[in-house]
Amino acid sequence: MVDANAGASRLLSSLPGRSGFGDASLIRHRAGSLDLGGGNPDPAVLPVALYRDAVEDLTGAADFAASLRYVPAPGIPALRSWLGEREGVDPTRVIITSGGAHGLALAVLGTLDDGDTIIVDDPVYPLFLRLLDLLEVRVVPVRVDGAGIDVDELATLLRSGLRPNALFTVPTFQNPSGATLSPGREAQLAELAERYGFTIIFDDPYRDLPFEPRTSANRSRLLDAERVVAVNSFSKTLGPALRLGWNVVPAHLAEQFIKLRNRLDGQTSGVLQEIALRIVRRPEYVDSLANAGAHYAKKAAVLGSALLTRFGNEVRLTEPQGGFFLWAQFMDRGTDFDRLHDLAQEEGVFYQRGEWFAAGTEQRFRGYLRLSFSELTSTQLEEAADRLHRAWEMRTPAPGSRLRSIRDATTPLSGLRGRASS
Repeated sequence: MVDANAGASRLLSSLPGRSGFGDASLIRHRAGSLDLGGGNPDPAVLPVALYRDAVEDLTGAADFAASLRYVPAPGIPALRSWLGEREGVDPTRVIITSGGAHGLALAVLGTLDDGDTIIVDDPVYPLFLRLLDLLEVRVVPVRVDGAGIDVDELATLLRSGLRPNALFTVPTFQNPSGATLSPGREAQLAELAERYGFTIIFDDPYRDLPFEPRTSANRSRLLDAERVVAVNSFSKTLGPALRLGWNVVPAHLAEQFIKLRNRLDGQTSGVLQEIALRIVRRPEYVDSLANAGAHYAKKAAVLGSALLTRFGNEVRLTEPQGGFFLWAQFMDRGTDFDRLHDLAQEEGVFYQRGEWFAAGTEQRFRGYLRLSFSELTSTQLEEAADRLHRAWEMRTPAPGSRLRSIRDATTPLSGLRGRASS
């Protein structure tokens, strides 16, 4: 019998399987199921016409064949220049990546070593924790509330002697909570990073999708810091299948990051970069972003209103100002939430459970749900709320407990409201 790990490296043989978020074995879609668990943009607001024009312009050019050549590892100069101007940084600090996950992997491998310590959001984007499986690092959670990662809690940990090498946060319309890092906390975070010598890795893919135009935070303070690796992508604005993103790295580390990139995949498709460049240079692209933000605002309001109509005081909702997600909390802690998740799928609706976003103890987010409103239609969102409520009505107590209200309890996230965003 062949050893299951024969010929495998220590890393390859030690990688754990997926559990919770992204674990396909926990998803039981059937015909007609409604998925509140995904992070796809709505195809209706993607700039498809701009894609068609860009592809026609690129492939119809006499020099199109030149786009099929190898391109520089950090990306084609024109796209780096456009992104540098957009971010307010020198283009030499911009590295084009093959999507956000690739950018995060570069950030992790360029920042951390085995045995290092990293602070992360709690709740956290779970796939970032999976990237950390590439190294043996210590993960320390710091709570996220309505103003983003709690820098006071962080400062307390630092004063008590914790010395992290890096910190990870999603600063704008955070996944899953929807929170946005306040300007005051941003300034404190940059100052703490400088004082205690850790690198901030921030992932900002939802920044261009505020519900109100021009209300997204400008992260120039962080980008100007010497201890920041910024990660972004076009996945939420041009679609995840494009697999195109960018990192902004410290000026003094740019060449080292390019060397690292050369040793991984070498380059991002020049064709895709040329297509994206032709899209983002068009004024219609800015219009498409504003249209998308308004579109998602209406969907958030529909889902929030539908949930509150059906559940009343039995649920608390966040008040998102952008992005794709509602962060909801059921108010009966005695519920068997394992069974509720099964019942919901039997009723034909899937959602992501709050425990799957825990960076620390899962119990902290038991009874929370991350509900995506981005892809379903308004009619489908109404129906999803109906199905979820039917499952809730059939719920059972957790083993050894009884249903009990926590309506007056303090919740981990501030900014929770008894109403939906409008």
